[in-house]
Order: sequence, then structure tokens, then C-alpha cells
Amino acid sequence: MSEKSQNGFFSFLNKKPTTTTKDQEESFFYEQIAAMVGAGSWRIDFINKKSFIDDQMRNILETPENYTPSLKHTLHFFDMEYHDVVVNSFNQLSSGTPSFDKVIKMVTYTNKTFWAHAISKPIQDKKGKVIGLRGVVVNVDKEKERELMLEKAIETVEANNSRLFTFADYVSHNIKSHVNNLELTSQLVDVTKLPQDQKELFNNYKEIAESLNGTVARLKEVVSIQNRAAQPLEAINLEEAFERAKTKLRTLIEQEEAYLYCDFSEVPTIEYNPSFLDNILFTLIKNGIINKSPARKPEIKAYCLENKKKLSLIIEDNGKGHDLDRNKDQLFHMTRSSDNNENSQSVGLFIVKNEIEALGGKIEVTSKLGYGTKFIITL
Repeated sequence: MSEKSQNGFFSFLNKKPTTTTKDQEESFFYEQIAAMVGAGSWRIDFINKKSFIDDQMRNILETPENYTPSLKHTLHFFDMEYHDVVVNSFNQLSSGTPSFDKVIKMVTYTNKTFWAHAISKPIQDKKGKVIGLRGVVVNVDKEKERELMLEKAIETVEANNSRLFTFADYVSHNIKSHVNNLELTSQLVDVTKLPQDQKELFNNYKEIAESLNGTVARLKEVVSIQNRAAQPLEAINLEEAFERAKTKLRTLIEQEEAYLYCDFSEVPTIEYNPSFLDNILFTLIKNGIINKSPARKPEIKAYCLENKKKLSLIIEDNGKGHDLDRNKDQLFHMTRSSDNNENSQSVGLFIVKNEIEALGGKIEVTSKLGYGTKFIITL
């Protein structure tokens, strides 16, 4: 066999796949990807004054097989609300604007509207002159409809919440006026001049008025949470906030001989709503002291940890604990039966939970009967 024949034979064996084969493989790959995501492509050639759309784009637009794309018919495929957007983007891209990337409403050849994610870019020659445009359209109708439904649901909830808060504010304001009148009237009565049976009746009247006054005050506090949550956050020294809570509870602390300590060395300062934080510390510390174990003196500790850029404020006590298997859902409930007890902390815990959640945080609790309770607040 001659060297020439050998070279020809081996060159045939060593011959690489043709460019056509490679292009076919790439074409198949991109066609499958486009079909999976519902994407179609288009192109406009300014030099030859022609427009092109691929098969997937034809499917998206529901065009006939013999349809020939034309630039002058382009606006027919867009909802009238977006005609100005399309024209402006076309002019900007033709002038060299790098890209267009928006979700817009389009219309098929059969006059069906759908939402599409449109991405367009200019085609430039070696000198940087724009010689055409090209782009991709992805049908996102289902995703956009879900988004719009969610937005509508959120708007409805916000509107209902607004009406609810307005009504609650109106009710609490008006009831407060009547309660004040009841209390003022009770102060004008000389109890010493009343018969014994009327004294007892009047004392019940005073207790009811005072209890109602407290209920209205708590209602106003709950109603005001959303408004106060919108206030700017401030840098707060946790140890100073802890000391403020201790000062407010000094009488109770001394009475129960409670021991309180804190360690905020890991996270000494946080960005938070000052009034919310003061109430959170006050309520949880008071809760720990009031729910003390009969077997030992109350002990409260507070600290703040950082894990994966998330802050957790933790308040622990060694009190009698809670049976969370039975009462976890009721712990932060405002209408627990124990609310009749003047020492009940359920309303306070309800307010604390709402304050924390109003700022996007959450509160969790772990507890065991006879061992104490731990509140974990994710800020």
C-alpha cells in the first residue's frame, strides 16, 4: 500500500465530525431546552430587512405553518397596554441599548393573551453598528397568574386588617370613654354611707370597672402594634434594656427573692424597636418570676446568640414549667381561662408574640413541668 493510500485511509479514520454534525447536535440540545422551558426565539435583520422566528416561537404565538413574520405586524402580538413599551424598547435597542428584560402581556395569532418574559439584545457588526435585533420569549403565564392572585390575596388581607384595626381602635376608644365615666362615678360615691349589702354590690361594680379598664388598655396596645412596628429601628444596648426591665420589676424581684443575670457579650447591641424590646424583656422576666416553682427561688437568665447571621434572644427561667403537649397552642392565646387571675401572663405573652412577629421575627418555647421554661426569640 502506498504512503499516499495509507495517509488517505488513516486520515479517513482520524477524521473529526463535520461542523454540520456538531451544529445539528447543538441545535437538537437547544431545541429540547427551549421546549422544556417554553421558550422561543426571534431575530430581525436590518440589512436584509427580514424577520425570523423559530418553531418554538411559532408554537407560543400559535401561528399557521405558512405564516411569514414581518416587522410591521409585530405589534399585533402584544397587548395594547404594552405597545408603547415595545416601541420604545425597539428604538432604544436599535440605538445600542444593551438589553431589554421585562415581563409583558402578549397576544397569540389566535387572539389569546398570555404573560411572557421577554429578553432582547441588539446585534452589532465588528464596528459596533447595530445591524439587527434578537431575543427570547418565555411563556410565564401560569407563574404570572399565580403572582397576581397572590398579590390580590395580600391586598385583600391588608384591606381587611386595616378595617379590623380601624374598628378595634374605634371600639377601644369609645369603650374607654364609658369606662372612665364608670370609674369617675365610683370615686364620687361615699361607700361608708351605703348599707352592707350595697357595699358588697358596689365593690363588685368597682372590680368590674377596673377589669374592663385593663381589658380596654390591652386592646389599645394590641391595636397600636402595627403602627409602632413601622417606626425606625434603633441600636439598643441589650444589657441596658435588661436593667430597665429589672428596675420596673424591682418590687416583685425583691418580694420573691428572684435572682436575675444576663450575658450579652456575644451580641451586645441589636437593631430593634425600643418599646417592643422593653416590653418583651419585662413580660418574659415577669412571667418567669410569677410562674416560679414552689421548690426553689426564681432564677432568670438572658443572653443573645448569633448563628449563621441570625440573632436569637433567649430568656430562661427555672419555674414550674408548662405542659406543652397539652397547652402549647394556648400559651400565647389571649383568651385563656386563667385570664381571670390578676397574675395571668397570657395577655402579656400574646402581645409579646404579636410585637415579635410584626417585625418579622418569631418566638418559640421549650418547657418541661417542674424544670422551667425557655423562650427563644429569632430577631
